[in-house]
Amino acid sequence: MREGLPISRRSFIKLAAGAGAAAAIPGCEPAARKLIPYVVPDENVVPGVPSFFATTCNECPAGCGVVARIREGRVIKLEGNPADPIGQGALCARGQAALQGLYNPDRLAHPQVRGDDSTLTTVSWDGANKMLGEKLAAASKAGKDRVAFFGGPGGPTLRKIALAFLGAYNSSRAIFYEAVSNEAARVAAKTIFGRRDLPTYRIDEAEVLISFGADFLETWQSPVELARQYSLFRTPQNRRGALTIGRASYVGPRLSMTASKCDEWIATAPGAEADVAWSVLNVLLKQGKVSPNSGFDLAALGKAVENFDRAATSARTGVPVETITRLGDTFGQAQGALAIAGTDDSSAHLAAMILNAVTGNFSKTIMFFEDSPAEETSTPDDVDAAIDAMRAGEIDAVFIAGANPVFTMPPSARIAEALQKVPFVVWAGGVPDETAGMANLILPAHHPLESWRDTAPRAGIRGLGQPVMQPVFDSKPVGDILLAVAAKASSAKLPWASTADAVKAEWLALAPKADNADADDFWTNVRREGGLFEEQHLSALTLDTSPFKAAVPTAEQLQLSVYAYPHIFLYDGRGADKPWLQELPEPVTQLVWDSWAEIHPETARQLGIAQDDIVELKTEHGVIEAPALVRSTVRPGVIAVPLGQGHHAYGRYAKDVGANAWTILAAGATYAAVTARATGETRKLVTPLGNSDMMGRSIVEAMSIEQLVAGVVPPAEGEEVTGPFEMYPPWKYAGHKWGMTIDVNACTGCSACVTACYAENNIPTVGKDGVDRGRIMSWIRIERYFPNEKEAPEAPQLYLAPMLCQQCDHAPCEPVCPVFASYHTQEGLNGQIYNRCVGTRYCENNCPYKVRRFNWFVPEWPSPMNLQLNPDVTVRGAGVMEKCTFCVQRIQFGELNAKTEDRDLRDGEIVTACQQACPTRAITFGDSNDPASAMMRRRDDNKLRNYRALEELNTQPAITYLRDLYREKGKA
Repeated sequence: MREGLPISRRSFIKLAAGAGAAAAIPGCEPAARKLIPYVVPDENVVPGVPSFFATTCNECPAGCGVVARIREGRVIKLEGNPADPIGQGALCARGQAALQGLYNPDRLAHPQVRGDDSTLTTVSWDGANKMLGEKLAAASKAGKDRVAFFGGPGGPTLRKIALAFLGAYNSSRAIFYEAVSNEAARVAAKTIFGRRDLPTYRIDEAEVLISFGADFLETWQSPVELARQYSLFRTPQNRRGALTIGRASYVGPRLSMTASKCDEWIATAPGAEADVAWSVLNVLLKQGKVSPNSGFDLAALGKAVENFDRAATSARTGVPVETITRLGDTFGQAQGALAIAGTDDSSAHLAAMILNAVTGNFSKTIMFFEDSPAEETSTPDDVDAAIDAMRAGEIDAVFIAGANPVFTMPPSARIAEALQKVPFVVWAGGVPDETAGMANLILPAHHPLESWRDTAPRAGIRGLGQPVMQPVFDSKPVGDILLAVAAKASSAKLPWASTADAVKAEWLALAPKADNADADDFWTNVRREGGLFEEQHLSALTLDTSPFKAAVPTAEQLQLSVYAYPHIFLYDGRGADKPWLQELPEPVTQLVWDSWAEIHPETARQLGIAQDDIVELKTEHGVIEAPALVRSTVRPGVIAVPLGQGHHAYGRYAKDVGANAWTILAAGATYAAVTARATGETRKLVTPLGNSDMMGRSIVEAMSIEQLVAGVVPPAEGEEVTGPFEMYPPWKYAGHKWGMTIDVNACTGCSACVTACYAENNIPTVGKDGVDRGRIMSWIRIERYFPNEKEAPEAPQLYLAPMLCQQCDHAPCEPVCPVFASYHTQEGLNGQIYNRCVGTRYCENNCPYKVRRFNWFVPEWPSPMNLQLNPDVTVRGAGVMEKCTFCVQRIQFGELNAKTEDRDLRDGEIVTACQQACPTRAITFGDSNDPASAMMRRRDDNKLRNYRALEELNTQPAITYLRDLYREKGKA
């Protein structure tokens, strides 16, 4: 550059970037890092090459199988196990986030003893075992049943270990507790069929579905499996000679994510779902739309539900007579129908089961199987009896593992008072929680990914969990702790020395069930497959119709009630210690890092409550405070509050976040009468969402099934595209051109793709303040929009769709980058060179999809959370733009693998993290240059539904969306 000539800003930035790169080249200074070889190489570890181990997920009772990806001895990613009949290769957001439970920096590292002044002192395992053995021996000498085990359902083998442990100390007090219980469904099954096991559902075999408060796409029963079935249920297909989609109705107090994906949300007060269900049955019986071979005395059944006349039910619940009639008509006329219930009222479950039975849908959409596994959870009566025994001083020692009763039990249980009456309380777990705060001895237990274990979620399915890596902390398996201390008892006659021995012995006993396999081959196969999956056989059912005389209408609606529901990500509170889940926006509210009180605008006006006002919610059981979310997604007269927050312990990510809604409920209840008032204080609810209205832009599009049948493409949103224009010559792709097809109709908004992207691409969380300042780092987000007033009569209830980098051919981000960090690859990707980026953010400003993220902070990975990082992906620093690249590391791995084997790349060989996680298979990735690829075939098979987001801008995205489908109001 000649002296005296001005230098442009663009040129200066280019020179600065070049100078920075030159400074990073090793010069005279010694290297800061050393390459350390494997002196004694592990035969199962090849540096740089992943290995995979099948195991099971322990984040909820569904029992999905998972495959752990291991790099250099550490698990870096979890995926669904394709061999598992439940998940079939998919995994929900909570399953993806299990890694952050394994690597949580607040996990207990060593055994600790609580002194008389409540201070904790670290002790050795030998010292802890000695103390434990002495206390248990003393309790055993005091008499029978003086020792108790209180834990979560840990699978068949852990249950046997716990019982053996108790037997060694002359006790049988074993309590297996789940806060989110299926007790109401079990009571209904016992009432009508004389059995307490749960049925299996087949939504995909139905034409009509009615959910009475069952959030089957979120937390009810088996969400991954049911979401997959529901996507098939809503896929256009020929039914009785016509192209249609399944009809779904949701009855409940809140527009949940599940309700938003149904054709209609029928708003009821909490507890009124049973009334509506019995009234629908009344319609079926009066209109004769029942199967004559159902096994019921239809006359007696009709008399039992005569108090549920449509008009009377409408007067009690506010549900229009026409709606109840339509529900009965469509349910009775369907060739396959399914009614499910998810409330705490066994009456609703009983009505749903009878609806399925009288319409002949048992063994079709709902079924019971032979050889159902033993019930894993204790009955409420057994739990209450154990707590009463503690309170009465009848228990001298209790061992707690896998449960947090102090947090999840209602005040009426008085569990804290009961534990204070127990002389010696032992807690074993990961991150110390509220229950650990009351223990005399706290022991670090293995994470499920470090342990041998098994599951039996339903008949024909046994999941095998195996350790996928060495322990991160100085912890031990719960089973090993129990067996080691039980072996010291004088009466001990234990069949196993360790949990590993117990699991292997129990599974080798199953070997005869496998075809042509000796014990060793069987053990190898089940570890490889992740379990034993057998053919299921339907069970014969015996009806007992006598209890229906007791069917009575529910009480008059409460004037104001609070309704608590499990948070889709935090569940009963066990997910609150994982920052990925805290920062994952709840799909409908789009809120993060908090609790909220969702109030209808009409109710809020009556109470004098405004948005973000802190509201005091007081029931006869307790008081909590939460910021108000004023929105019409909840029924008037109802205040909806999510469960899962409000911890006073449980690590840095959970402590003092939100309010604990369990404290204002009765035992086994989800709602209560409440008084509400504004406290005069405010707290802003934080969301990464911008506008809830698409403002006429083509971001998420929908069309009716009637339009699809007629071949009518709905008018495009946004401005009309006047014709292509070229900013530069068209790109030509000699090899692959990667693209994606996303079916918005199949997407439920579950956010599994978002969490999978966090895990795969080393995306940091930024906390509540960071989200509030617009600095969330997620590369995928779930767009959520409400239909505007003009669309409302003929629109989906909610627009939900994943939004990620569109990999545009005319990418607005590329020409504005002064250092060419944003560039176009030869395979159609909008590439990003992180080491070149100097953070001008011009690309972000020019991106109409707002999918590029600027890293404002140096990412923090508190040890050992840094061990979860994927070594195939660069860890970005502050001042760098980052975004989705279609998992380019997976693309490169697949291409190099094909090249190494001297063959062409196969379609479907490369699977992005978001595609792999998706329970509904809404995402398909592939080569746009290959018309036979599954991704292109999906577009071609759904041409009328194709659209591209903001296509009027002529960015020419590589992602094609398929329009959401809905049914025009009033159509059959």
